[in-house]
Order: sequence, then structure tokens, then C-alpha cells
Amino acid sequence: MMIETDVAYGKDPAQKADFYLPAKANGAAIVFVHGGGWFRGDKANDQEIGQYFAAAGYVTALVNYRLAPAHLFPAAQTDLHTFLAWFAASSLEFDRAKVGLLGASVGGTMALTESLTGGQPVVTWSAIVDFANWVQQHQTVKAAVDAKAELGLTEPHAIHESFYKYFLQTYLGDLTPQKLTAVNPLNHLTETLGPTLMYNATDELSPLPGVFRFLEQAAAFKRDITVHVVPGTGHARDYTAFALPGTASFFSYHLGLSK
Repeated sequence: MMIETDVAYGKDPAQKADFYLPAKANGAAIVFVHGGGWFRGDKANDQEIGQYFAAAGYVTALVNYRLAPAHLFPAAQTDLHTFLAWFAASSLEFDRAKVGLLGASVGGTMALTESLTGGQPVVTWSAIVDFANWVQQHQTVKAAVDAKAELGLTEPHAIHESFYKYFLQTYLGDLTPQKLTAVNPLNHLTETLGPTLMYNATDELSPLPGVFRFLEQAAAFKRDITVHVVPGTGHARDYTAFALPGTASFFSYHLGLSK
């Protein structure tokens, strides 16, 4: 395996990617998009993802993108789109028709949004997909990055809700219906969405009812979609070990490696 770090795909210092190149390539590629509420997170924290998929034969990319509040919506999404175009035009050796998208938390939201237009197979770990409904139901929630310290909250759901509103508000700038609709992949579903596997824990930061709402609407478009409910309260990377085998099987099948 070879590793190439901090390869620039744009001019901004944040527009860099790490590549994990397999010793024995299978011809396909995986692009991993980190979470962090659009205001934090870094590809350096996800080396195990790169190593795992490169060991399985995939050219694997871990992507950084511009973060809020310095860069508001749609900067992060624009960066992922720019990266994928750069990746396709690069000299890296892989089949351009065999690219899978994997995202954690809001990285999953971004991966879904790309698949809505590109049709790539996509796996999400705790993607957040029901913004407008959530905000409507939580109008009195006060936003805080650390509600326990800042607001004195102790109940886990209340802490999650405060953080949810914080990162959403930080990325969008304000919570107008127009922006909530624009950022939400649920509002942009089409028949182009690629095969989709969504993991979500039973009781976590990303509300399970929103995931089921996405499933229902995607099914109305006759899309190939599965929701896997993870027991417990873990969010995204908290249950990586649980989700990796199923994620790998999904990509192997939908990228034509096990047919």
C-alpha cells in the first residue's frame, strides 16, 4: 500500500485529499467524506478507513473541504463536487464508472447529495437528512456546541438537539426555509440516486424518523435503498467496526466486484 497525503485539488488550503493506493488494485475507488457538522473534522482522523479499503483493493480517497463559519453553505458541497471532478480527471488508475461514496454524519449528507446527480453507489453512517422538519419541531431549542458546559443541560437528547441546531445554523448562516430545503438531500430526490445503504443508530444525534422518511421518499422514486438500524446510541464513526463489513459487501456488489 502507498499513501499520498495533502494532495491539492483546489487553491484553498483546506482543499486537499489523502490517497491510499492498494498494492493489488481491484479497479474501483472509494471516496470517504468526514463528518464534524461542517465546522470541524479532518481526514487525518480517518486513516483506518483509507487503510481498510486500500487493503481490499480500492483506490481510496479521504477528502477535506472548507469549513464553517468562515465558509458557509454550499462551500463544503461545492468542494466535494470539485474533488470528484478532479479525481475523475486525475492520473490515478481506476475505473471511472466504479466509484463509491462513503460519508459519516454530515459527510453522509454530502455523499447522498452527490449521488442524487451522479448516481454513484453510496453508504452513509448517520447521515442527517431531515433538516426542515427537525427545525420546525425544535424551534425553542437554544444552539450550543457544548450544551452541558454552556447551557447546563444534562439530558442527552437535549444536548444533542442543542448541538444539532448549532452546527446547522453555523453552516447555513440562518435557518430560513429556503436554506433548509437547499441543504437537505431529502428535498432533491430523483430517480438518479444510486444504490444506497444508510446506517443509523436507534437513538442518536441523527434522528431515526428522518432516515425512515428519506427511505420512504426514495422508495417512491423506485430507488435501491436499505436502512440498517444499529443498536444503541452511537453516532457515525462510533460504530465503524459494526458497519465496515456490511459497507464493504455493499460496495463490492454494487461496484461489480462480486457478481
